[in-house]
Amino acid sequence: MLALVLATAGGARAAGLYLHVLPVTHRSDVRLDAPGLRVSAFAADPRALAERFASGVEAVAPDHVELSLESYPQLHPLGAEGFRAASFVIDFEEPGLAALRDRLVGADTSDAALRRLADQAIPDKTLARGWDLASRVASSGSGDCSEHAVLLTALARAAGRPARVALGLLLVQQAGGVYAFGHAWSELYHAGRWVPVDATPVPQQVDAVAYLPTAILLDEGPGYAIELARGMQSTWVQRVEVR
Repeated sequence: MLALVLATAGGARAAGLYLHVLPVTHRSDVRLDAPGLRVSAFAADPRALAERFASGVEAVAPDHVELSLESYPQLHPLGAEGFRAASFVIDFEEPGLAALRDRLVGADTSDAALRRLADQAIPDKTLARGWDLASRVASSGSGDCSEHAVLLTALARAAGRPARVALGLLLVQQAGGVYAFGHAWSELYHAGRWVPVDATPVPQQVDAVAYLPTAILLDEGPGYAIELARGMQSTWVQRVEVR
């Protein structure tokens, strides 16, 4: 993982806790927060990438997938079942998470409140960690986007909310430029749809963001790191075009 600092032509700067940076091409007038946003994701195996989506795919070309970000794309599996219980990675029943769980009792468990709690529980924003378990994140209080996502997912499940960890791209608009970063965040289940909830703080200089999920952490057992590597290899997005 690498620490990311962007310097734009306008002199604005943004720092992030992201996994990696991707090349981006875009129209000069594109807006990430405007209706009709479209993205071309260039991957090693576009068809394998497209098969992960339950919504959002518009076309599959030999070298890329055409996706609509008009609404947040849905990845398989669609249902909430299987994303409620404690697991090896999302171990919200462990003693290390007891203090944070206690703060949820009788408290506001809305998306925004859970996001703030996860953010506050990680005061040491650092890229030095690497996919820690939720209980470890709670005890160390340090991490990057993956630790924020794991802890938020654990807090949501502890509050009785279906939640899971998503991986993909964060598109960021700043000072006229659009940038893409490998990122991890949480998805919470609402009325039959998965919704992105991101505990990782976004720099204040950012004008707009958009999320493109490409994978779900489905294996939350002891072999989760191997599953992550295997699952991302053929569908790794190498660059994007935004329009």
